[in-house]
Amino acid sequence: MNKKVSAVITTAATLAVTAISMSPAHAASYRWCSTTGANGGVTITNWTDPGATVGLSIGLNDTKADGHHVRVRILSEQSNGKVVYWPWRKHMSGADTGQTWNTSASDDRGLFEIGVQIARFEGDKMLNSCTDWS
Repeated sequence: MNKKVSAVITTAATLAVTAISMSPAHAASYRWCSTTGANGGVTITNWTDPGATVGLSIGLNDTKADGHHVRVRILSEQSNGKVVYWPWRKHMSGADTGQTWNTSASDDRGLFEIGVQIARFEGDKMLNSCTDWS
């Protein structure tokens, strides 16, 4: 086989492997953000299509000794564009500590986008937050 044909076959094979490894069925998606006093994110697995039940590994860190607690929640977008705000998860152990949750999610109207929101609270009043949809 000549070198030019061999190079084309090798390049095509490399592109095919790259495309497979990047498809949602084979790769985890990750969302993360940071705001004053808190940071965290979610790793999303099994996101093969909008009807899938996805695995979620959620992490949250309290990064400031300020007497406030931190929360995390998942956001998702349905087929009609409606954003669903999933329940908050609280972490109240204080500064320089973190917590993780492993769970799953599905929606009869589809999971077309998944995001994470991290916030710092005083009681039930949100002081500041960040969101990552990308």
